[in-house]
Amino acid sequence: MDVLEEIGQVVGLYVAGMARGDAEALGRAFHPRASSIGHFEGDLEWASVDEFVAACVAEAIPADAPLPPHEIESISVAGDTAIVRVVNVWANLDFRDTLTLLRHDGRWQIVAKAFLHLP
Repeated sequence: MDVLEEIGQVVGLYVAGMARGDAEALGRAFHPRASSIGHFEGDLEWASVDEFVAACVAEAIPADAPLPPHEIESISVAGDTAIVRVVNVWANLDFRDTLTLLRHDGRWQIVAKAFLHLP
């Protein structure tokens, strides 16, 4: 599997994990010390992975519901780091997320997420 496919799989875990409130998938996608950061309704939100996962669990869609759409806009790789831009829907809201990934111990993980809520 090439680097872009590996990164695409992590993004897939992230998107599906968010939508389904799947703590295990999100735990594989994120480094345990990662953060989710952005402005929402005028307030700065800075959440740990545990806080972010709890929010996803609270907003989870049913297991039989189709996954909301998402689109990877870009992937930029430099050595063992990558930046991914993904547009997605979470809790019926549109977001553009910038994910910073690091390859460590043989796998890619999200180490930071900065989100933009799209009106």
